[in-house]
Amino acid sequence: MTPEEYLALPEEKPYLEYVDGIVVQKPMPNLSHGELVAELIYRIKIWIEHNGGRIGSEVRARLGDLPNFRLPDLSYWKPQLPRDDDTPPSLAVEVRSRSQTMAELRRKCEFLRSTGVEACWLIDPIARTAEIYEGRRKTPRLADVLTAEALPGFELALSDLFAVLADSEG
Repeated sequence: MTPEEYLALPEEKPYLEYVDGIVVQKPMPNLSHGELVAELIYRIKIWIEHNGGRIGSEVRARLGDLPNFRLPDLSYWKPQLPRDDDTPPSLAVEVRSRSQTMAELRRKCEFLRSTGVEACWLIDPIARTAEIYEGRRKTPRLADVLTAEALPGFELALSDLFAVLADSEG
């Protein structure tokens, strides 16, 4: 399929990504996945009110030369970045769904970083962990607190993030 054929597809669920010329269906998020993304959007939106920028969930990003079209679970763009579909987000967040492996999400974060995304957070609600891909590090770092250079001063403890799941499980 060509990029033009992919872009002509209807924008409806299940969402589709375009990876190296192949259309790939994104996993349907479950309630826990949705709650975590909503909490992240809420917390970052509060930060944006004082610092600027834009945020969106499952926004298509054109990445790389092929091109590839990926839909991170959450994307944040710094205030000075152009408002168009060809601008990679400053921060991309992936939340693991039960049908996904950490290996495939790590490859996705590595791809996002290689195509201009400054930082990628990989959140695993199953293991209650987070990996941060940022800077010149070749490997992600495990994090107890979510931070990113693109969000100066923003901090979110994993215990606070995962508390939304404890509230729904109790």
